[in-house]
Amino acid sequence: MKISLFGATGPTGKYLIEEALRQGYSLSVYTRDAGKLAAYADKIDIVVGDLETQDAIKKCVTGSAAVISALGPNSLAVKGTLPVMHGLGNIMTAMKDANVNRLIQVSTAAYRDPKDRFDFKSQAMLAVLKLIARKGVEDVQATAKLISDSDLNWTLVRIPNLKDGPSDGDIDVGWYGQRKLGTKLSRGNLAKFLVDQIASREFTRAAPGIANRA
Repeated sequence: MKISLFGATGPTGKYLIEEALRQGYSLSVYTRDAGKLAAYADKIDIVVGDLETQDAIKKCVTGSAAVISALGPNSLAVKGTLPVMHGLGNIMTAMKDANVNRLIQVSTAAYRDPKDRFDFKSQAMLAVLKLIARKGVEDVQATAKLISDSDLNWTLVRIPNLKDGPSDGDIDVGWYGQRKLGTKLSRGNLAKFLVDQIASREFTRAAPGIANRA
């Protein structure tokens, strides 16, 4: 079964690629720079383009059972207006043209799921981020709204601070204010949870928060 990956050349990328390969998926990976994926060149299909290259995006998603996107704002250096949202809009258009319906997107607590309750820790962190990275927060929120308003079979996976580390399966999953969720998550645990959602329908059209278990 083929899946398409976007944002897989960032820090989480190697974990995501290796987890998907471990689970037996064939991969079509989208990148602006094929050199960043040289270590996997004989294991994956590399498609080169940017988030405005509609033909290349469609090539990447055609024939896939699902799309996983780890795209997100680049820390404090957000350029332009809502670049991730616009990129996801292009990906979603290509998915519709290619009859691909499953989308799994990384998000944060900046997006509120209807099941959430008040959670001081996540809201305090969000308040700080709005002060130092307002454009990034707005992009995350707009991206999540675009996806959640769509008719895709989507899952938004909301994450805290990421750190390098393997998957150990020791995570908490749930809704802010209902489940105690920590402030750290290993990239390996994130990758495994994302790939696991391809076969799972537990969080269809929902936005669970996940974190390493304290």
